[in-house]
Amino acid sequence: MADEIHGYLDRKLAERIDRRDFLQLGLTVAGAAAFAACGGTTSSGPGGPTGPEFKLGVVLPYSGVYAELGNSITNGMRMYFDSVGNQAGNRKITMITADEQVNLADAVAATKKVVEQDGVDMVAGYVSSPNAAGNRDYLHGQKIPTLIANAGVNSLSRAAKSPYIYRTSFSNWQPAHPVGTYVAEKLGKKKIQLVYAKIQTDKIDGIYSFMSGTDAVTFLKKAAELGTLAKLSLVSGAGFFVEQDVLAAITDAAPAGAITGLHWALTLTNKENQDFISKYSKKFSGRQADVFAVQGFDTARVIVEALNVMKGKTDNKEALMSAIANVTFKSPRGDFKFDAGTNNVVQTIYIRKTVKDPKLGWTNQVIDQYPGVADPGK
Repeated sequence: MADEIHGYLDRKLAERIDRRDFLQLGLTVAGAAAFAACGGTTSSGPGGPTGPEFKLGVVLPYSGVYAELGNSITNGMRMYFDSVGNQAGNRKITMITADEQVNLADAVAATKKVVEQDGVDMVAGYVSSPNAAGNRDYLHGQKIPTLIANAGVNSLSRAAKSPYIYRTSFSNWQPAHPVGTYVAEKLGKKKIQLVYAKIQTDKIDGIYSFMSGTDAVTFLKKAAELGTLAKLSLVSGAGFFVEQDVLAAITDAAPAGAITGLHWALTLTNKENQDFISKYSKKFSGRQADVFAVQGFDTARVIVEALNVMKGKTDNKEALMSAIANVTFKSPRGDFKFDAGTNNVVQTIYIRKTVKDPKLGWTNQVIDQYPGVADPGK
C-alpha cells in the first residue's frame, strides 16, 4: 500500500494539481545560559556579536489555508534562536519573513524579494510541495543555501536534489511507507482508498489521507457529521491528517483510533521533547506544540550549529553546506541527522493512534516505531 501511496503523490505533483492535495518560523542572558547548559556555545565576546549580520529569509505562509502551519514553524524557529541569544558564529541572526501564500507565483515573488531586495544569506521555509519544487531551480541557480522546513515533495530528495538545498522536515515517502508496512504486518490485508474523491464505504475497509491544515479540519468535520468514517474499520494517513493543530480545531469530531505515521508526537517521553513542549507552551501563551513547531525549532538549530562550526564565515557556500550536512543532535523528534544521498533528514517514524487523553485532550499515542527511516532516493 505504501508504494502506491507515495507513487500516487508524486504523479499528482507532476500533474501540477492544486496544492491542497499535498501537505498541507534580542539577546537574553537567560536564553544564552539555557543553551550553554545543554552543551551549546554562542561564539561571541562579552559585548555581543561583532561579525556581520546574518540575514535569514523565511518564506512561509502567513495567510491562506496554511497560515497556522507557517506560524507554528516560525514560532519554533524564534524559540530556538531566542534560546541562543539570536546569535551564532559571532554573528547576529535576523529573520526576514515573506508570505509564501498559496500560489506558486506568490511564493516565487516572496523568494526573489528576500534574495534580491533583502540580500539574505540563507533561505528557509516552504510549506507547499509545489512551491518548494517551483522555487528549486531559482535557488539552485543562485546558489542560495536553503533549508526546506516542511514541504515533502519527493523529487527534492531524488532527481531534483540540489547541493544547496537540504530538508529538515520529511519527504512524502517517509510517513507513508511505514504506515503501509504496519498495516500489512499488524492489521492484515485491507482494501484502502486514497482520499481524493468520494469515499465508497461499501467497497473498502479503510482510507488513507495526506490532508493537512484546514483541508483536514473541513474534511473531518463533515465526515463526523455524516458518520462516514464510523462505517470503516481503518482510518489511516500521514500524521498531519490528525496532527495537534487539526485535533484542536475539530475536538470531538476526531476519529478515535486513527492510525497515522509521523516523525513526532506530542506524547513522546524523551527529555528533549518534554522540555520543548513545556517551554513552547510557556513562551506562546499556552499554545500546544505541534510537528510544524518542531520542524522550525530543528531548522533553527541546524543553522546555529553550522554557523558555529564555520565561525560565522559563509562566503564559501559549499563549505557552509558541508557543515550543514554534518549537523547531528538529539531533537524533540529523536535522533536528527542528514542522509548524504538525499540531503533529507533521517528520522524515526512513529506509528500513532488517536486517543482522548484526560490531560492533553485529543492527541496521538505512539504504538510502534520505525527508527532510521531514510528516503530511498529514487
